[in-house]
Amino acid sequence: MNPKVYWKRPERWLAFFLTLLAVCSFLAMVPVTPELSPDSRFESRGNESDLGFIDQLRGGSTVPRVLGHWTSLAPPLLAVLVALYFRSMVFALLSAFFAGAFLSFGLNPLVVVTLAMHDFIWKSLSSSFSLYIFLFLFTLVGLVHVLSRNGGLSGLVDVLGKFATTRKRAKVSIGLAGVAMFFDAHASTVVLGNTMQKSSDKWRISREKLAYLVDSTTAPVAGLAVLSTWIAAEAMFLGSEAKSLGIRTSGYGIFIELLPMRFYCIGTIIFLFINSTLGRDFGPMFKAEKRAALEGKVHEDGSELLGIQSSGRMEPDEDTPRKWYNGLIPIACVVFGILIGIVLLGRTRIIGLGESFSFGSFEDWRLAFGLAVEGEDGAGALPILFLASVFGSLVAFALTLGQRLLSARETFQAYVSGMPTMWMAVFILLMTWSMQDICENLGTAEYLIDLLGDRMPVWTLPLFTFAVASMMSFATGTSWGAMGILIPIILPLSYSMGAFDQSGGILFFLTAAAILDGAIFGDHCSPISDTTVLTSISTGCDHIAHVKTQLPYAVVTMALSGLFGYLAVAGNMPLWLFYVLFPVASVGILLVFGRRIPSQVA
Repeated sequence: MNPKVYWKRPERWLAFFLTLLAVCSFLAMVPVTPELSPDSRFESRGNESDLGFIDQLRGGSTVPRVLGHWTSLAPPLLAVLVALYFRSMVFALLSAFFAGAFLSFGLNPLVVVTLAMHDFIWKSLSSSFSLYIFLFLFTLVGLVHVLSRNGGLSGLVDVLGKFATTRKRAKVSIGLAGVAMFFDAHASTVVLGNTMQKSSDKWRISREKLAYLVDSTTAPVAGLAVLSTWIAAEAMFLGSEAKSLGIRTSGYGIFIELLPMRFYCIGTIIFLFINSTLGRDFGPMFKAEKRAALEGKVHEDGSELLGIQSSGRMEPDEDTPRKWYNGLIPIACVVFGILIGIVLLGRTRIIGLGESFSFGSFEDWRLAFGLAVEGEDGAGALPILFLASVFGSLVAFALTLGQRLLSARETFQAYVSGMPTMWMAVFILLMTWSMQDICENLGTAEYLIDLLGDRMPVWTLPLFTFAVASMMSFATGTSWGAMGILIPIILPLSYSMGAFDQSGGILFFLTAAAILDGAIFGDHCSPISDTTVLTSISTGCDHIAHVKTQLPYAVVTMALSGLFGYLAVAGNMPLWLFYVLFPVASVGILLVFGRRIPSQVA
């Protein structure tokens, strides 16, 4: 159904307002004591000279304001409800943005527009992180378009088809490709989503399923990999807090200790491959897969696609040879360029600190990955991603022109053909980052902590922590933000409750793992998470459809991880038993509630 129709249906408006009223009334009645604080949250993160009258509009930097009030949940709540009832991500984010702006700066429209545009839009748009994300998207999508026109992707799909001879095998192969790209979540999302569309479409796999396969092998895999840009942040948070608590273990050492306890990340990967192998789906995902398999519609009619659609022809000419290496070589240049670039960047920074680096030392590699994500501009390793995609693009141009597959003009036209439709992707990403800033300014995370309280038996702390981190990251759309807030709050609480001294410290480590896993849950499936949005963009999927189809699977994985992991293991169940119970329960759920896709190509 066309999303425009939803706005004309009175029953949806009624349901929307009743749901909003009910949730807001409940939150308003829950006794939570908000915190009064100076208006320090609005201090500029950049150069304040670009809007010289900002401080005058704010009326000074010492105006007390309420942090962690129940209204801090209103913007993300509004975004979710508008998207749910009216299926428009644009209006969902716009309505949430204006609600958050008025809650942040008062009711004066001039002041609100000026400050909101500066604090929530301009700062995100002008940050190095954002600019490099956009550049990486532009160059990589241009590369994929060239590979499509020169026959390289078609040849690569033909080769992959020798291994992925069924829909099930095709889905498993996409999942394995995602696991293989473990070293950076952003790179995995963009590369995998763009390059796997043709293979996915060949086997009539819905874009919703493709988005699920890509999204479930980005943050969860990067959160587990012993070498990744993600781990550097986790080890930094853990190491800093361990030092303050007097624990003589490095942040990376704690991370290694937590690996077998990362129940949600591991469970997500297990569930994905069981689901792909059994070929059974349930809920909205079953409807999407049935539509794609029987009708050949990889998109639902009326979908608002975030993918960068080509303004020209994408398929190669009939007489163009389909050579697989014309597709594989440029993609490999990007993948290995990112990996090598991150190591070399980290090595440069290690040497800059006066230390030595050895390519034969795993510890030096780990340290290099850690230092690669550091940087005063906040871009981290993103310049490496951009340069690697530029290098891959140059290789693709050289292969295309060298074999005279296309003329120079045709190659350039193919490269830029998707850029005129990039505005929607830029807008959604920009508004998503703005929502994260709004939640930070309003104290959404602090409110959730106060709402759920902190008094409980010590053995329930890991499950409680997992729930808090999941809710926080889902509401704010950021995993690193949830980690940065909860680790210095929850870990000292856990330590003070004696969790580190009981049963060899397993309760303490379970609590730490629960923070990281819960944070990744929200990043994995929140509609305002940048990695979720990037997945929708790179797979060419309707964003709301992606969230709607993936969320039931993520919630099932979350529930099983909490039950057999953070609750049962904390209650003295042997750790290894999780790896028996979780797969058995996953198979049981898919067999009972899932249905096979009625297709001749399944």
